[in-house]
Amino acid sequence: MKPKFIELVDKAGFAIWDDEEWRPKDAFVDWSSNYDKELENFYELIVSECASLVREYTLRKSGVENPYTGAVFIEEEVLKHFGQLRLDD
Repeated sequence: MKPKFIELVDKAGFAIWDDEEWRPKDAFVDWSSNYDKELENFYELIVSECASLVREYTLRKSGVENPYTGAVFIEEEVLKHFGQLRLDD
C-alpha cells in the first residue's frame, strides 16, 4: 500500500488489520463493517488534499507572493465542485 493511502484510510477511521494470523492474505482494511461515514471522510480527505495541491502548485508556478493570483479561487472551485464548499462560504 502507498503511504499516503494508508495515512488517509487511517485518518478516515477505517478498521485496519494488524498482524492477526486470521486476516485475509494481503488485506489492509477490514471490510466487515458498515463504512458509510468512513467513506465520506475518506472522500473529503482526498478532495481536500487535491484542492491544497492545486493551490500550492499554482502559487509555486506563478512565482507571485500574493495567494490571490488565482490559486485560492482555483482551490475554492475544486472544493465547490466536490460539494465541500458551499456557495455562501
